[in-house]
Amino acid sequence: MTAIGIISIDNYDDVIDKLDDKESSYLNTLITSVISDWASEHEVYYRRINAERHLFIAREADIEQMKTQKFDLLATFKNKARERELLLTMSMGIAYGQASLKEIGEVAQDNLDLALIRGGDQVVVKDADPMSRPQFFGGDSDATIKRTRVRSKAMSTALKRVLLENDKIFVMGHRFPDMDALGASFGIACFAKLIHKKCWVIINPEEVTPELQRGLREIEQYPELSSQLITSEEALELLDNKSLLVMVDYHRPSMSISQKVYDAFEKIVVIDHHRRGEEYPAKPLLNYIEASASSASELVAELLEYQLNSETRISKFVATMMLAGMYVDTKNFTFRSSARTFDIASFLKSQGADESKVQYLLSSDLDSYLEMSELISTCQNIAPGIVYAMGKENKIYGKVTTAKAADTLISMIGVKAAFVITRQDEEVIGISARSSGKVNVQKIMEALGGGGHFTNAATKILGESLEKVEEMLLNEVKQIEIE
Repeated sequence: MTAIGIISIDNYDDVIDKLDDKESSYLNTLITSVISDWASEHEVYYRRINAERHLFIAREADIEQMKTQKFDLLATFKNKARERELLLTMSMGIAYGQASLKEIGEVAQDNLDLALIRGGDQVVVKDADPMSRPQFFGGDSDATIKRTRVRSKAMSTALKRVLLENDKIFVMGHRFPDMDALGASFGIACFAKLIHKKCWVIINPEEVTPELQRGLREIEQYPELSSQLITSEEALELLDNKSLLVMVDYHRPSMSISQKVYDAFEKIVVIDHHRRGEEYPAKPLLNYIEASASSASELVAELLEYQLNSETRISKFVATMMLAGMYVDTKNFTFRSSARTFDIASFLKSQGADESKVQYLLSSDLDSYLEMSELISTCQNIAPGIVYAMGKENKIYGKVTTAKAADTLISMIGVKAAFVITRQDEEVIGISARSSGKVNVQKIMEALGGGGHFTNAATKILGESLEKVEEMLLNEVKQIEIE
């Protein structure tokens, strides 16, 4: 079968802008020679489309050979770029099958888009058959910042247009939402208010963590905000053909607070900062996934910024919740924080975000702290620099407690990756995974049915014992390569 592949040089524009003409010429020669040598080795037809895009045509057998070599072109190119002190990586989208060449080419482009959305430095391979599943290779570098102010402003305008086309806006985060999901949800509600649209935030009272409960109690002091909180049953009653669902801080339908609510909507918008996985809404009206962003609150605050003028402001408490969401996902701005992150934090401060209230919203109670300490005391080594801790089989731990235990372990000197395994209810075992940047914990969690970021990921496993999940985790960790 014929295979079509598209190669993209990640972050090419950002790097080339900083080089003079001579260095730019050397870089383009390097890119062309590395790809050309690789194409010759595999005897595939290759052509350069432009400076950052390349096309090749091969047979399915050639692709299978590339798979056995784990697409070593990515590592070769990254090493060559490092020798020249350039932060460049490469991504590929490859498709093959019995479909027409036009369809195969379109799937190859979709696969490349998926590779880029997941953070780049990886290959996505998929048969053109709609029922086939993609295969992922690479992904050994953290996401580079690809969004620009021009793109963010364009997305803000696009979101405004989509919201204006509908009468009722519903916002929903993931199950057992954290402060980032709550802050981003109310950020979208604030966006809707600016354009005079009705908006509700869906919450499940039975899936509210103690940490989030503190935030919900604060919301009760603001009648305008508390009136926007509704249950999934209330949302289904309000739903009509002019309604829109905005998914924030997640993109996998199975993680929705209510699957019934998700299934009831035909029009969907996705705003997320996690690397995109295989599960995804079929045809969202608007897709804004930026794996380089620190949090969903950062993305939403940036979209909001372009809708404000000298006469409009964000509610001070909404700004506080979004800042708290950024604190949660950046571990107090120590992880995944870029210059854009601090710009947005500054913007939220200018809108009245209260840091003292942020600290209150995120503070731990004594029982949670003692549970976290208990988990950390069970820490064991898997490999040099990789550790894991495990709760008791007959004890249920809060999701936030598990996550904070993992955060604490990764802050220790010499720890490159940390995993914490706990029982989250009678049928569910959860794993929180953290990395210092040397290990891609997202790939490990994806192999166990979860996902997340390069340095921050998690999964839930149903119907297994702690010991079985421990065995599954150890087997996956042993297969990774550590720098």
